[in-house]
Amino acid sequence: MKGLLICCFVFTSMFANVEMKFDSFEYWQNRLKNKDLRYGYYTDKTMLIIVNKQQKDMRVFSYEAGELVKKFSQVVITGKNGDKMREGDLKTPVGVYDITKRFVPKDQFYGPLAFSLSYPNLLDRVARKTGGGIWIHGYPIDGKRDNDLTTRGCVAIKNTLLLEFGSVVDNQAVVLISEQIDTESTNDEIALIFSSIFKWQNAWQSNDIKEYLEFYSIDFVSYNGENFQKFKTTKERIFSKNEKKEIKFSNFSVTPYPNVKDLKIFRVIFDEEYSAPSHKFKGKKELYVRLDSGKFKIIAEN
Repeated sequence: MKGLLICCFVFTSMFANVEMKFDSFEYWQNRLKNKDLRYGYYTDKTMLIIVNKQQKDMRVFSYEAGELVKKFSQVVITGKNGDKMREGDLKTPVGVYDITKRFVPKDQFYGPLAFSLSYPNLLDRVARKTGGGIWIHGYPIDGKRDNDLTTRGCVAIKNTLLLEFGSVVDNQAVVLISEQIDTESTNDEIALIFSSIFKWQNAWQSNDIKEYLEFYSIDFVSYNGENFQKFKTTKERIFSKNEKKEIKFSNFSVTPYPNVKDLKIFRVIFDEEYSAPSHKFKGKKELYVRLDSGKFKIIAEN
């Protein structure tokens, strides 16, 4: 029994030491060494679809444990040049989206198969972008397509190739759509994001409101439309309770976010477990963060 207690103590101590390292940039730099993170980091195996509007190119990669394997590559057509801003502008959005549904379109114009994307996402909504119904789809089954150069905003691919694409992707993938040059991340950028997230977690858990707010941009907007000042007031009231809380993060998805302003933006999604006397939460946390001169700033949160 004594031996068992010693073993448990040693294991617990080791785990605690690892947790303490999570806010260290050097820890993550070493942990992520030799991993291919150009399209992000993912705890689980993930399919990544890379679309370049100017080059009219689509590639599909399988990401697993820091390795990228190309599964598919083909020419596509997209909407007009520029980022999508409003409904009816006939532009394909630039950003990061998820496949939300795989289905057979009712209208033969869209081909034998389609995949809907999660536009508008949180960052689009806080930027007041409008519109929807962005798909990856095929060509008209009857062969009659008036325009072979652009779409109404979707990503279109020839039908035989679409079916091949569908066999590779199934019904889940992260989609990165760039305007001109593929948006890629470096391992050091991912390491900075992880170390910053765990520093932010520590400030949150210890009720250090000053340190906590340092991780937010003055341009921050929350999912409910609160600007930074309103968000700050809300958090100051909550933190003033000085409640003991436990916060756990797991299952990360960190994706470089294409944008026409060429800013270093990332979408970060993870599982959060939050427990305090006045509130409990278990679910997905979604952050959009910007890196600027080595600083990590949250610009949107849900």
